[in-house]
This record gives sequence, structure tokens and C-alpha cells, in this order.
Amino acid sequence: MDTFTNIPIKPVIRAYLCKKGHVVKNWKLRLFVLKPGSNYMEYFVDETKESQHSPQGRIPLFGCKVFEYSHTKSSTVRDFCFIVETVESKQWIISASSKAQQSQWMEAIREAATIAEETDEVKLQKHKSIEKSLLSEVKSKNKTPVLKLLLLGTGESGKSTIVKQMKILHHKGFSLEEQEFYKQLIVRNILDGVALLVNVITDHQLELSQETKTATNNFIVWYQVYLSKRPPTIAIKFNNATLTSTPSSPVRSPSTTPPLTPKHSPSKDNFLEDKLSQIDINQQQKHTRTNSDQSGQLFNITDFIPSIISNYITTIWSDPFIQSEVLIKAQDYHINESTQYYLNEFKRISKPSYHPTSLDILKSRATTNGVVETDFKVNEVIFRIVDVAGQRGERKKWINFFDDVTAIIFVAAISEYDQKLVEDNCTNRLHESLNLFDQICNDQNFPKTSIILFLNKIDLFREKLKRSSIQTCFPDYRDDQSYEKSSNYIKNSFLSKKRNGGNNNDSISKHIYFHFTCATDTKSFETVFNSVQDIIISKTLEFYC
Repeated sequence: MDTFTNIPIKPVIRAYLCKKGHVVKNWKLRLFVLKPGSNYMEYFVDETKESQHSPQGRIPLFGCKVFEYSHTKSSTVRDFCFIVETVESKQWIISASSKAQQSQWMEAIREAATIAEETDEVKLQKHKSIEKSLLSEVKSKNKTPVLKLLLLGTGESGKSTIVKQMKILHHKGFSLEEQEFYKQLIVRNILDGVALLVNVITDHQLELSQETKTATNNFIVWYQVYLSKRPPTIAIKFNNATLTSTPSSPVRSPSTTPPLTPKHSPSKDNFLEDKLSQIDINQQQKHTRTNSDQSGQLFNITDFIPSIISNYITTIWSDPFIQSEVLIKAQDYHINESTQYYLNEFKRISKPSYHPTSLDILKSRATTNGVVETDFKVNEVIFRIVDVAGQRGERKKWINFFDDVTAIIFVAAISEYDQKLVEDNCTNRLHESLNLFDQICNDQNFPKTSIILFLNKIDLFREKLKRSSIQTCFPDYRDDQSYEKSSNYIKNSFLSKKRNGGNNNDSISKHIYFHFTCATDTKSFETVFNSVQDIIISKTLEFYC
């Protein structure tokens, strides 16, 4: 029979103590309350306020220091004083009624501080304190530091989304020109996504309802002409740089050309245009010159999808078979993760008055070619984020941006554990990310600086765990499919890549900080970046101070 030792429960400590004011330097009697396991010591005006739980103030206990204090600066000398100093160096001067009471409270506060946790409020105060220290040093030396963050990772890991989030948080969102750019990109993402779904149907010879089949046939006839007429890229100039985005190919595997319905050839554009004049089966109009002109406008679209095409897309996506079986098979074709989101929101997006929301823009997808540098000013500190394309063919350019790097932010999409690379369609994406992280951690050519690891796309990872085993990527994994255990296993797989070389300085210089992130969630990303900002600024203080 098991026996348990009775562990005494510590009582709540309550007493009236005198507290010196922070603004008006007088002494006031306050009821102090210290509860076992609490992260704060609270004080009240009286018992009534305590019963209403309306504290006059509270002192964070995490990491606080307690020491005796001799108060001899006024005409009234106070005995048995002590100071509670928080991690932000804020002090509370308190006076007890006796030496025994002073010792009791000092000992109790010290013990409580050892088990108190760092709350979000404490983190925020620390964050503000670090910023204040840096700004003070910068002002005294008349310097504006530029902190260069190198954003690395494999293709489609979410690096560009992080840059967009920074614009939302520190540039007050997107300009009208940028919104127009992303509106055009979203339209392309939708049309290419639907084309890929039709390609899946064609390749697998899937049976559809007659209504869905008619819609897919009509859509793809139109899409072929549209694709041949649209410009290959869309570009915008901002932040002293030109961003040219090329939407991902609508058909990546296994076909090399977009799908066609039977008896249609890509070389017969005239036939397709004639076919387009008959697409709207609900209209019984003759094919006149006016109608032909309107039909021609169907191909030259940028930021708006014509209603006739919108109807076909709505019909296709409303089919439950498309949203289940076809969408799952489309994962093997590298379908953009945003396709499902955009089609679920298509009724709103297809309106002529549509303006993209921040989330719409965050979900947009285009292949980053070359390098995009973006500056963000955060409280007189400039963060320069260098987003370098992550595809294999682009990585040779990374070395050109290693000078004066403050920190490396490595982004890994942990939701890609069961997906293959777009570049070769053979290599597991997460394996590629792990190998690249290994190189960054241990290759002497990479900057010897702190690495911040973003384990990204946790929202998609949670959903995917319900239907796809993590053993696809990690055959040796033997635990359950829970998010906590699976994500922890992946985190440890990345952290284990850092090897301690023969030079002790190398192992010290490349410290790894990690965060689980959802780059499309602005609120959670803001919390993460505040933490990252503290790490970066703390390191920078060593240089500026």
C-alpha cells in the first residue's frame, strides 16, 4: 500500500504594513496579502477592498530581490524597513512594525520569488525596460542602430508572410498601391488553384456530378485562353525596391501543361474563343459583335473575376467531393495552402467592390525571386529584414548578405512533414529544412551570430496531424499523434543539429532561440516578435553600451 507524506500547506500571510509612495513620498498604511503559489504580492486600502478583490497595487514576484533598508532621510526615522526590487529595477519601500515581522515578510517574499512564474505582464515590462535602456544609450551617443536580420529557410516556409506581418505591425498596414498589387495576386492565386483542382480531376479521371462536370469543362476552356494572354509577372515598387511576384505554376505535378477537356487543343485559340461565346448556357442570345467584344474582355482581367467565371468557380467548390477527395489529392500537386481559404471566402472576394483584408494579403502566395530588403522603425531602432529566396537555385546568393548580420531568423514549416519539394518532387520538405538548418548552424561560412528558429505553420500542423502520421517524415518516432509531443519531437530534431565544434567561441556565438509560430496570426506573431526583439536588442546593447 502506497503511503504519502502530508505536506503542510503554507498559510496566506496578511498584515498591515506601511508603504512609501512612488510619487508623493509619504507613508501610507496598506493591507499586504501574500498567497502561496501566487505570482504577485497585492496590497489593499482595507479589508473591504480585499473582500471586493480591488487591490491598490501589486508587486510582481518573479525574479525579485528583497533586502533591508535604513530610512534616515526624513525627520521621522522609520525602523524595520525593507525593499522589494523587481526584475525591471522598480522598488517598493515597506516598513514593518517589528524586527520579527520584518524578517517574516522578507523570508516569505524570497521563498515566493523562487517559484513565481514570469507572467505576460512581467515580460511586457521587461520589454519596455530593454527598449528604454537602448534608447537612452542611443540618444547619449547620437546613433540610430540598424539591426540587420537575415531571414532564411526553404521555399514556401512562410518568410514573406513574416515580412507582411511586420508591415501590418509597424507600417500601419499596406498602401493603396500595395493593396492593388495583392488584389491582383489573390485573383491569380484563386484561378490557378481552381485550375490545379481541375487538373487533379482530369489526371485521376474522377467522376463528377453533371453540374460540376459542366462547370469544370467551361472553366478550363476559358482558363487556357486567359493563361495565354495574362502577363507572366506583376510588380510593385515600394520601400525603395521593386517587388516582382510570379505566382506559382498552377500545374506542378505530374503534368507539365495545364489540363484540357476532351477534343480541345492548346493551339486552337480561335476555336476556344468561339466556344467562349457559348459558355453561358443560361443565355439564349445570338453571337453578335457586341457579345464578342464582351467575351474578349473575359480574358484581360487583373483584379476582378467576371461573374460568369465566378459562377463556375462557385459551382465547382460547392461540390463536397471537390472539397474532400479532390483537395486531398491536390496536396501531391503542391497546391497552395491558401486555395481552400480563398475559395471558402469566394463570395466576398468575387464582389466588384472587394478590397483585400490583412488576412487575405497574408494568405497570398508568390514565389520570391532574388532579395527583398525592408526597413521597420520600432521605437527609434531600425530593423532591416533581408528576405532571401529559399529555393535551391536561389541559395547561392545568400553569402552576399552575410556582412553585419545582427541575427539569423530561420523559418521552418513544420506542417510540411508529409510533403515533397517543388524543386525535385522527391525530397521531403522537412528533411530539406533540417539539412539546411544543420548547414547554417555548423558551416563556418555562415555568420557567427544568434539564430532565432521559427517553427512555423502550427495551425496547419495541428489539422494535418488528424489525418497524416508524423512517421512519414520520422520513421523512428514512437509517441502518439498529439500536437504537444509531435511538435516537441520536431523542435528537438532541429535543436540537435547544432554541434559543438573544437572552437568554444563558435558554440557560444551561435545560440539558438526557438518559437512556435503561426505567421498569419497577427496577434500571436506580435507577441513572438516582441520576445525576439528583446533578444536582439539585449545582444545589441553589449555593442552600444
